[in-house]
Amino acid sequence: MINGPVWNESILKREGVFPTILAIGDSWFWYPENNLASPLHNIVNRRHTHVILVRGHNGAEALEYQSGPIRAQIEKDLDRDKGYGRTLKAVFLSGGGNDLAGSDDLPQLLLENCSAATSAAACLRAGQPEQLFRRVRDSLLSVVALVEKKIPGTPVFIHGYDYACPNGEGFLGLGQWLQFPMDQCKVKRTLHQDLVNVLIDRFRVALEEVQAQAPSVRLVDGRKTLSSADWANELHPTVPGFNRLAKCWQAPLETAGIA
Repeated sequence: MINGPVWNESILKREGVFPTILAIGDSWFWYPENNLASPLHNIVNRRHTHVILVRGHNGAEALEYQSGPIRAQIEKDLDRDKGYGRTLKAVFLSGGGNDLAGSDDLPQLLLENCSAATSAAACLRAGQPEQLFRRVRDSLLSVVALVEKKIPGTPVFIHGYDYACPNGEGFLGLGQWLQFPMDQCKVKRTLHQDLVNVLIDRFRVALEEVQAQAPSVRLVDGRKTLSSADWANELHPTVPGFNRLAKCWQAPLETAGIA
């Protein structure tokens, strides 16, 4: 009996069931124990019966949804004959955080030496983060367009992020996603949280552009939902934190008839 999201497709075959929701995502759908997929499963199964199949992987970037192995898997999953297009009722799409976080990506958005900056915006390179977010936006739109082509009218739910805490905390003690790369670029510690907030808000603008171009998209806003105690590390909420974020999906899911 399936009582949660399915990360291993062989379980579907063993149980003789087909997914009704395809969740494509990064660590927010894949992170061990505390993830967003699990409380979403609980919400959509309160009055209906849904099976969530999760695709992607920990560390996935939104750009991977446009080409490569993840894209190929999505195309197969959405196909009515070779995949699950006949049974899918919704698509959950999570991505963008890994495109900007980390010691490889975040410094690309920042001046090499931000020591003289007196505001978060002054730390950003010219044209950033909008240049990055345009690529993320186009990647997400490419998935939305594919869904509309394969299974027209199917709602696609996308989400932004709440204001993460750049406190150096990481998985297994490795916190190199936010604080470390900002330190690399000599951003004053007093500006770290403001800078993260600016990036999250500007990412939200990019997601609004996705929604404006695709009527099938439902945009979930989770900002100002969590406290600092709701973060397990710099990028991932605790179990209670993800439960709170999942509640932000309740109304959009109900409006679409999924929950």
